[in-house]
Amino acid sequence: MSDHHDTFDLAIAEVERLRKLLARIKVRQITNSEQRDLFKATALTWFRTRRPSIAQTVPPELLEGIDRSFQTVLEACERNAAKTTYSKAITNAKNSLITARGAVLVFTPNTTSSDAPPDFSSLASDPLMRTILERRWEECSRCLVAKAPLAATVMMGGLLEALFVARANRLTDKSPLFKSVATPIDGKTKKPLDLRQWTLAPYIDVGRDLGWISRSAKDVAAILRDYRNYIHPEKERSHGITLYSDDAVMFWEVTKNLCRELLTLKGVT
Repeated sequence: MSDHHDTFDLAIAEVERLRKLLARIKVRQITNSEQRDLFKATALTWFRTRRPSIAQTVPPELLEGIDRSFQTVLEACERNAAKTTYSKAITNAKNSLITARGAVLVFTPNTTSSDAPPDFSSLASDPLMRTILERRWEECSRCLVAKAPLAATVMMGGLLEALFVARANRLTDKSPLFKSVATPIDGKTKKPLDLRQWTLAPYIDVGRDLGWISRSAKDVAAILRDYRNYIHPEKERSHGITLYSDDAVMFWEVTKNLCRELLTLKGVT
């Protein structure tokens, strides 16, 4: 497993190098042959070296997202493509690599139906809340079947946020929530925000700091959080990002694995 982690880290570092190079380029089109050769070499490294070493452990839908981004880079290198074309492809490649890395590292084999709601009783003692969580879980599945990827992703983010809230409510002593280095601070009072004002982002960061979720799970959850925000049309338009059904399927596997981590009640109790 550590070898797979190293492969993902190398691929992510290579993409990040391209991102930094793009930041220094001031022209709208990439016409410099040396720069295009570097982009091409990085994409080919993925297909010829990185991908083969992890292909057997990564679900096809995860590989497809990464492949699609690097294929866009290769095609761009064959013409004087716009800088924005490279930028979008590289951003997508990095996000997909982080998601795939996390999904592989946090994956837990499940011999039962992967879409059946888990037992939420470790987080929610209230029967009504357990029923709500089960209904949210099932609604995520129905959105996937209906090929409504954005709706599915939004529902997944809501489910995860509800589980983080339930995990926080399990704490008899809630002081660790407000002593974490990741605790959100009110800009006016300079004091920790009331829990009722927390969003998914600080829950993910604090949850990692308190040991509720692994580092890989945190990385993946952050990507899911960002994609959930494409519920805002203007953000989707300005970023030029479109969610596809295979993206939502990938996020669903990630969500299920994150749920399993939270249900184990790891970390501070």
